[in-house]
Amino acid sequence: MKNSRPILWLIIGVLLLLVLVVSGLRVGSYSTSYSFIFNTFRHYDPTEPAQLALVELRLPRIVLALLAGASLAVSGYLLQTLVTNPLADPYLLGTASGASLGAIMSFVLVPSLTVAGVYLPPVAALVGAFAATLVVVALGTRRGKILPAPLLLAGVAVGALAAAIGSLLTFLASSEGNLRSIVFWAFGSFERASWGVLPYPAAVLGVSLFLLAFLQKDLNLLLLGEERAAALGLPVAQRRWLLVLLAAGLTGGVVALCGPVGFVGLLVPHLTRGLLGTTGRYNLVVCALLGGCFLLACDLLARVLYPPAGLPVGLVTALFGVPFFVYLLRKNN
Repeated sequence: MKNSRPILWLIIGVLLLLVLVVSGLRVGSYSTSYSFIFNTFRHYDPTEPAQLALVELRLPRIVLALLAGASLAVSGYLLQTLVTNPLADPYLLGTASGASLGAIMSFVLVPSLTVAGVYLPPVAALVGAFAATLVVVALGTRRGKILPAPLLLAGVAVGALAAAIGSLLTFLASSEGNLRSIVFWAFGSFERASWGVLPYPAAVLGVSLFLLAFLQKDLNLLLLGEERAAALGLPVAQRRWLLVLLAAGLTGGVVALCGPVGFVGLLVPHLTRGLLGTTGRYNLVVCALLGGCFLLACDLLARVLYPPAGLPVGLVTALFGVPFFVYLLRKNN
């Protein structure tokens, strides 16, 4: 019975995902029926405005929410394993703050938002994400080893600095259009979803899960502590560097497209371990699936509460994440 639990939760997660996808396709500026959705995918006609909106607007938004939720959940799982701290999440390394700063700089410093035909904010966000992560890792490394406590403190400091600079640039924004873009970015949203951008987060998530499939045993050893893991033959320093890079890539890619969406990487890994245990072999897959379902549900709730545009999804995740964070603080003293 114990061995069948992961399969059971995988099936439940897939069924929940299907329900959320269909519900997301129905909700928007106008409601659609189940028969219309079925007929659209059976006989798609791009000249029909309603079908075009369903396939080119709603469906990419749903896929992006799924990829973003899965990426942030896996990133949070890796970071909680890396620093053996239940309060760790993808924002621990200042990655999201660095990505946000990069995007804000592009909004303020490049009014056209385009350089050589390339839309600049996502590129700047990725650069900011990796730059912030590298600075944090450099500050948290001693003699070639990544130390959890200095890494955590460096992440807080770099994240605060990036947030402060971003706030200053927002204050100095000269045009109302730039200011709106910055505010819209800061709340987190899937409005920029399109089929053209989806392969990038999908590739990062796919490669990360593929690599981590061979590292499940190493992740479990890291939970024992650095000394015991090293005594059992694990190259701790190399594994921690790999986890940091994977977590930074997953988080930076999401923030580059969606803006900072908080608390997914904090809440979902705890939910996964509560359902499957700490060292389950299917934990990462279930974590990714539940992360996608959670963010899909939050986006759906955001559109239901404030139709037709919907609330920024970052506000909805905070409604769930902040009480859970307080619960963890009290539980862990």
